[in-house]
Amino acid sequence: MENEPEENLADSFEHWPNEPATRNDLRILATLVDRRFTSIDVQLQTMRVAMQEDLMNIKESFRMEMYKFAAAVIGTGVVIFSLTGFFSR
Repeated sequence: MENEPEENLADSFEHWPNEPATRNDLRILATLVDRRFTSIDVQLQTMRVAMQEDLMNIKESFRMEMYKFAAAVIGTGVVIFSLTGFFSR
């Protein structure tokens, strides 16, 4: 049922290779093309939103990994300095 208007338009599109197109044929073709581009625009917008969400997730994940690495480096440095201070006495 959803595609019924498009099927009706496609059925009414009279294309004969040896005859020129009429205004009605061009109007029907323009309507079909417009509907397809509208569908594509909606899909692209959905993809754009999903990509932005993924980018935010990637940035947040990178920040968390950066903080973990910094904590590990600082912790290792503190341990090394404390051990060298302990053995140098």
